[in-house]
Amino acid sequence: MRPQHLKDMMLCRESGTDFLGALSGFTNVVLAGLCPKEATPFFFGGRLLAMNKKSGGGHPTIAVNVTLQCLASKCANTHGAARMAPPLFGPRQLGVRIRGGCEAVINSARRYLQSLAPDHIMVKLDFANAFNSLHRSDMLLSVRDRLPELYAFCLSSFSQPSFLYFGSQVILSQEGPQ
Repeated sequence: MRPQHLKDMMLCRESGTDFLGALSGFTNVVLAGLCPKEATPFFFGGRLLAMNKKSGGGHPTIAVNVTLQCLASKCANTHGAARMAPPLFGPRQLGVRIRGGCEAVINSARRYLQSLAPDHIMVKLDFANAFNSLHRSDMLLSVRDRLPELYAFCLSSFSQPSFLYFGSQVILSQEGPQ
């Protein structure tokens, strides 16, 4: 099922309103952490795609999650970002809930580079891939402490390994965020 399928069903004249109510109810059940344990490895899993780079070699694998899980996660993220951005991230972090924040960083860096003396340089270092170095237990503790209303959903998502399908292989997702 793709997001367009959900949109088409909501726009159906005969049953769109009923479908929207059912979809909202389902999403609220998932957000409440009530996804059945037997279904969570599938619901919070996905399909893996390996992409080739134009210059040769491969990209890291990309996971395509279940559409309904993505909808619930987007609702949770929207709520969490709205609650957390001003008190926790601002004013140093410009990428979350700051309209045009990323563009402001890029334009500021560009202006700074243009003002540098000819014998000076600017260096950006990235020592580790932070996304892949996060531990689920630490993330859950942080959600519990800062966004307790999303804790049940996150616990449901990370309480057991989820299934990632790559062709005929099944890989267990057990570490890091999704």
